[in-house]
Amino acid sequence: MVVSHFSVSFDEEYSVGGTPLVSVEVPVRGRMRRIRLKIEAGNQFGSIKARTAHGLLTTLETTGRLSPGQRVVESSSGNLGVALAGLCAARGYRCTLVVDATAPPESVRRIAAYGADVVQIGDVSGGNAVRARLSRVQDILRTDSSAVWTDQYHSPANPDVHYRWTAPELVGDLGGGLDAAAVAVSTGGTLAGVSRYLREQHPGTRVIAVDAVGSAATGGDPAPRPFKLAGFGSGVRSSFLAPADWDRRVRVDDLDGAQACRILRERTGLALGGSGGAAVLGAVVAAIEDPELRDIACICADGGEKYAATVYSNALPELLDRPSELTEALGCLGLARPY
Repeated sequence: MVVSHFSVSFDEEYSVGGTPLVSVEVPVRGRMRRIRLKIEAGNQFGSIKARTAHGLLTTLETTGRLSPGQRVVESSSGNLGVALAGLCAARGYRCTLVVDATAPPESVRRIAAYGADVVQIGDVSGGNAVRARLSRVQDILRTDSSAVWTDQYHSPANPDVHYRWTAPELVGDLGGGLDAAAVAVSTGGTLAGVSRYLREQHPGTRVIAVDAVGSAATGGDPAPRPFKLAGFGSGVRSSFLAPADWDRRVRVDDLDGAQACRILRERTGLALGGSGGAAVLGAVVAAIEDPELRDIACICADGGEKYAATVYSNALPELLDRPSELTEALGCLGLARPY
């Protein structure tokens, strides 16, 4: 099956797709590895979630479940909320986003600036903010008959948009196949869609799932994450993913993901969001383990402009206890250079 590579333009102000690809070189055990960064901050609304939001809304519209006058409701850690708020404003829908205390303040400000209502829950006992946000979404659906849930956690439109759009665009940018692709996980939609496409069209490409320490997204029990990167990992298991969707899973502590971001900015001038830094770090770990991985693509979900007080803060503590391969990978990133 050939999957179409497409982009969408709503008008001159609202365009999604066609994001840039930037390459860096990283020395790993005496051999240079090329890391290809798909910079999804280049989307309108600043993240890969612009693609997801487009897919979710379009599916609801084409199936007749969403029509003018209704309200779109979703739970978000920030980026999807911004994209839904912007697209709903462009398409004429009311919008309510449920966020938690870990959402970047700049994302919350942008959601409100697009005219959406923001429902912000406080700190959650046990740290499972996703479940608390979803509970609030259900409260809204019960009390507002006009409300429609986009449901990024279960809607097939989430992985499908990355299967039909993100992954073909990435491979097209590269002019063909690649050794591996690393994708950080939250809902799991991006990884599921990219993996499905690569399994079908480029079965020789290894898929690297990058999940957070303490996340349940790819399996296991959730654990406290005192410093949590927005949009990375989840307190609930992804409904889209199974172990067959990846060849290697790398667990990255949130603090190490932030450290990777700071190192990359210093070495290359690129300011990535936390999940992008984690994806790059996971890619380097995979390259340490496999000398055949010389050309690895990373989906970098957003940029660093929203994270000055978190990812790029000089006040973050140092993680003293980490696996040796992550220590080595951070050292390799410290020698990265633009390609």
